[in-house]
Amino acid sequence: MKVDYCAYSFLKEGSNQCDYEIMTDRLASLLGLSMHYIKHIDQEELLFLCETIYHANGSIRGKNAIDDIRFQKVEQIYQKYERPFKEFYLPVGCIGASYLHVLRSECKNIVRWIVKIEKEKQVDKKIYDLFNLLANLFFYMALYENEQEGFEEKVFVSKSYEVVL
Repeated sequence: MKVDYCAYSFLKEGSNQCDYEIMTDRLASLLGLSMHYIKHIDQEELLFLCETIYHANGSIRGKNAIDDIRFQKVEQIYQKYERPFKEFYLPVGCIGASYLHVLRSECKNIVRWIVKIEKEKQVDKKIYDLFNLLANLFFYMALYENEQEGFEEKVFVSKSYEVVL
C-alpha cells in the first residue's frame, strides 16, 4: 500500500487494539478542539492531559509511557477540581462544560475497549485506571466550568433505577 493511502498502519488489524488507538486519538483530538471553548480550566493542564492521552495511546501496543509521576500529576489535577455532589446531573451547560461531558463519555468508551483488549492480552492496570480517572476528572471539570459561568446544574432523576448517593 502506498504510504499516502495509509491513514494508520494498523487499520486492517483484527484485534481490538487498533480501535482503542483510534478512540484515544479521537479523545485527544476532541480535547484539542475543546480547549478553544473551555474558559476556566488551566490550558497547560489541558495540554498535559492531551499529551497523557497520546502517551496512553501507544502504551498497550508498545512500552507503557504512563509512569507513576505522570499518573500522580493527573491525580493532582483531579483533586484540584473534585467537589461534592449529591445528585446525577444532565450533561448540559455552557459550551466548555458540554465539551467536557463529551470527553467524559469518550473516556468510558475507551475503558470498554480496554476491557475487550484484556481478553486478548494483558493490559497494565494503570492504563485502565487512567481512563476511569480521566472520565471522573472531565466530569468535575464540567461542573467547575458551569459553576464559573453561573450555570446551575440540572438534576437528573432516573425512572429506571433507585439510586442512593
